[in-house]
Amino acid sequence: MNSFPKVIALCAIAFVSYSANAQNPLRLQDAIQLTLKNNPQLAGYEFRAQALQGELQTAELKPQLRASAHLENIAGSGEFKGVDAAELTLSLSSVIELGDQRAARTGLVTARQQQLQSSQRLLTLDTLTQVTQQFIALAAAQEELKLLQQHQQLAQANVNSLTQQVQAGRTAEADLLRAKAALVRADIAIQKNRQAFQAERIKLSAFWADTSPAFTQVQADLFALAELPRIDNLIQQLDSNPDLAVLGDEVVLRKAQVRQAQAERSTNLEWSAGVRRLQLSDDSALVMGLSMPLGSAQRARGAIATARAEQSGVEQEQSATRIKLQAQLISLHSAYQQALNEVNSLRTQVIPALQQATRSTANAFNQGRYSYLELNFAQRELLDVQIALIESAAHAQLIHNEIERIIGSALSKNTAVNSLPQGTQP
Repeated sequence: MNSFPKVIALCAIAFVSYSANAQNPLRLQDAIQLTLKNNPQLAGYEFRAQALQGELQTAELKPQLRASAHLENIAGSGEFKGVDAAELTLSLSSVIELGDQRAARTGLVTARQQQLQSSQRLLTLDTLTQVTQQFIALAAAQEELKLLQQHQQLAQANVNSLTQQVQAGRTAEADLLRAKAALVRADIAIQKNRQAFQAERIKLSAFWADTSPAFTQVQADLFALAELPRIDNLIQQLDSNPDLAVLGDEVVLRKAQVRQAQAERSTNLEWSAGVRRLQLSDDSALVMGLSMPLGSAQRARGAIATARAEQSGVEQEQSATRIKLQAQLISLHSAYQQALNEVNSLRTQVIPALQQATRSTANAFNQGRYSYLELNFAQRELLDVQIALIESAAHAQLIHNEIERIIGSALSKNTAVNSLPQGTQP
C-alpha cells in the first residue's frame, strides 16, 4: 500500500488553508492517509496477491517424476505358479512439454497479477475519490453551519431591537412575534445542520473504520477554484485513465490465454525408463518407453477460438469505454465552466449587491422607514444566496474531482484540486 503509482493520488483535492478555530481540524491529506492505512476493503488485495504468487510458483514447476513398480507373471499355473517366473519392473517416468507450455502458464499467471495490480489501483482511486467527495460534503456543511450561526445572531439582534421598539410604542407587537418565530426557526435550522454535519463526519471517518472520529472541523477552502485546460488537452490525457488501464491489462490477460491455448495444442511426449528383473532366468534388463497422445491439435481448437473471441470482446469494450469517457469529459468540462461562472457571479456581483441592500434596509429599519418584514426578507434573501454559493462551489469541486478521476492526473498544483501529499507517492 506504500508504493502505488501516481494515478492513485490524482483524485485528491488538496484544499488550501482555512481559518478554523477548532483544536483539531482535519485536512484532506490526513483523511487520505488514514484511508490508505486502515481501509479494510483495500487491505483485502494483499491476500489475493499472495494467492496469485502461489499460483505462479505452481505454474513454474516442471513436470514431476513418477516412480512405478510392476510385478508380472505371478500366482499363475504351471511354471508360472507362485513367484518362480515373476518379472519385477521398476521405472521412472515423466512428461516432456513441448510448445513452451510452461512459459505460457507462467505468462498467464503474470498477466493475472498485473490485472490484479491495476484493479487494486482502480479500487484505491475510486475509494480516494469517494473520500474526497465526502470531504467536500463535510466542508460544505461546515460552511453552511457558519452562515446559519451568523443568521441566528442577526435574528437575535432583531428580537432585541424590536423588543425595545415595542416597549417604546414605536412598533406593533406582531413584528416582535414574527421576529421571535424567525429566531426559533433559525435555532431549528442550526440543529438540523449540526446533526447533518455530524452524520457527514461519521461517513467520512468510516472510510478508515472509525465510527467515533476525534476531529470536529475540517480545514478547507471550497472557493479555491481555477480555470480548466482546453478540452482537447484533457482528451489527450485519457491514456492515463485507470479504467482503460484495467481494460488494457485484461487485453494482455486474454492474449496470454490465447498463447496458453495454442501451447496446449502441442503434443507432449511421455517417457519412461527402468529396469526389469526376470526371476525365471535370473537376469535383468533395461526397459524404455515413449508415448504421446493423438489429436491434441484438434482438441485445442475450441479453447483457442474461445480465447480469441474473448480477446476481441475486451478490445471492443476498451474502444467503447474510451468513447464513453471522452463524452463524459466533454460534458464535465462544460458543467465545470458553468459552475465556475455561477460561483464567480454570485461572489462578485450578486452577494455584494445583496449585502449592500441588506445594510440599507437595516438602516432604514432602524430609522423606522422600513418594516420588520422588509428587513427579514432582505436578510433571508442574502442567506439563501450565500448558501447557494456554497452549494455551487461544492458542486464545482466535485466536477473538478471527477475530471481528475477520468484523466488520471492532477490538473494543477496551485489550485484546490491537487495530488496527494508528497509522502504518499512513490
